[in-house]
Amino acid sequence: MTATEAPVRVLVADDDPLVRTGIVGILDTDPAIEVVAQAADGAEALRKIDAHRLDVALFDIQMPGMSGLDALQRLRSDGSALPCLFVTTFGEDDYIAEAIRLDADGFVLKSGDPRQLIAGVHAVAGRGAFFSPSVARRLLDSGVSTTYTQYASAVERFERLTAREREILIRLSQGETNAEIAKALHLAPGTVKVHVSAILRKTEARNRVEAALIALRAGRA
Repeated sequence: MTATEAPVRVLVADDDPLVRTGIVGILDTDPAIEVVAQAADGAEALRKIDAHRLDVALFDIQMPGMSGLDALQRLRSDGSALPCLFVTTFGEDDYIAEAIRLDADGFVLKSGDPRQLIAGVHAVAGRGAFFSPSVARRLLDSGVSTTYTQYASAVERFERLTAREREILIRLSQGETNAEIAKALHLAPGTVKVHVSAILRKTEARNRVEAALIALRAGRA
């Protein structure tokens, strides 16, 4: 982070104080991330989101009272595009599928490498999609992602894209942000945004996460 760049402002919502403290501790190791709010359930998280200027909300999927899924649904119903990253455990594949339907931006495994949590926060803050590798593998193995191939197979949808769009989709599925893609491919950020819009339209994906799943299922990520 340069002197002119503001840190990524994050809310962490988890009902387990020890887990929440651990997540905050991991994020605090990155000077480019600032945890500005914490919550123990979805309702408290929504209040904190209203009270703070945030770049990312990090939710536990299951919480008593209002769950992370309920909070995400409320946000999207209210028209909020705030990037939302979920922390998940093994055995929550059905919840992950529902989170994808509700327009979540990424998933990290609670027991995974802490660096993936930091990478996920940066990816979704930059309007990217992010899956911990083990979460992506479970999605493919469990068949959860087949819901998003109703109009055609993932390979057929991938082949609808131009060579440049395929390259961008592959990078998107690997968690790169628009800015990172632009830098790697020597493009203007606005040009990348136009390409991403074309990718969503051509593949009939509703959001970047569904588009990333297409690349994963097609074996291109």
